[in-house]
Amino acid sequence: MTPFIVLAIVLVCLALFFALRPLWRDARLFAAGTALLGVLVVGGLYHRFGRIEAIGYQPPSQEQEITNALAELEQLARQQPDNLEARVLLAKSMMQLGRFDTAKTYYSQALGLQPGNANLMVDYAEALFRAGRPDQPNAEARQWIDKALVIDPQNQRALFFKGILLMQANAPGEAAAVWEGLLPQLDGSTAQALVPQINQARQQAGLPELAMAPVKSLQVVIDIDPTLKAQAPPGSVLFVSAKDPSRPGPPIAAKRIAVSGFPLTVTLSAADSIMPTAKLFSQARFSVSARISASGSVSAGKDDWLSEPVLVQSDKLESVTLILHRQP
Repeated sequence: MTPFIVLAIVLVCLALFFALRPLWRDARLFAAGTALLGVLVVGGLYHRFGRIEAIGYQPPSQEQEITNALAELEQLARQQPDNLEARVLLAKSMMQLGRFDTAKTYYSQALGLQPGNANLMVDYAEALFRAGRPDQPNAEARQWIDKALVIDPQNQRALFFKGILLMQANAPGEAAAVWEGLLPQLDGSTAQALVPQINQARQQAGLPELAMAPVKSLQVVIDIDPTLKAQAPPGSVLFVSAKDPSRPGPPIAAKRIAVSGFPLTVTLSAADSIMPTAKLFSQARFSVSARISASGSVSAGKDDWLSEPVLVQSDKLESVTLILHRQP
């Protein structure tokens, strides 16, 4: 495309040079202006009415772009035998494309570069599982999952895939036990999504279904000071956070919401926890507050609207109302 445009401009300039040659001696300014105008007119007409396809140009398809990118990445991996990131990216790309045998190769190479990486072991096991037959137990994938769990016994993906491999090996009771042990590590919504699979395994094993406790959550109603009702908020981003009142530092849980109007209701649960080791309701008590950010930043600013923090007991989760005010 670009070489064609450059060539077109050059040809137009040459044509105008010979056409306007008699004017160069007597009216050079006029000739130069006419030449420039000609180039601009031709370029403008092409931009407005020109058709790229008329000269045989076809932009690459999305599939072709992906193929080209993978080819470049494969070349990089060949040129750099120690490039772990390139191999992992290639493996993940092949998994997305359903090319599981190729993904296995790249994960194997990555494990050769970082043999103690539990997450890579799980990735490799998944590739082995997906490349195999679903009706046949995959002993090799199971071995890699077990190796990963020796290094990281709480690895959630490893525990999840171990359950799948146990179901594949016709051991539904063991699969259910593994998944039940995983439940305490999960947030409420993820745990609820896993329970039907656990119950399916328990049913196949002749065990009673597992009852799932309702997800623990806190309803937070947020409104603005009546004196601010006629004013637009300083920004469109609302942050609701829960903090440990006994210590400074980052919040235990937080949620970022686009402001659409007031009052609004927000639900905080363990899924909003910042750190997996410090879940929201593992604290005996916590304070909840809200802030509209004028800049959209997580950090507080001078023009933000804030609420006073409200103390909440984890064993008494009643609805909380927060009122936003201007900063003094």
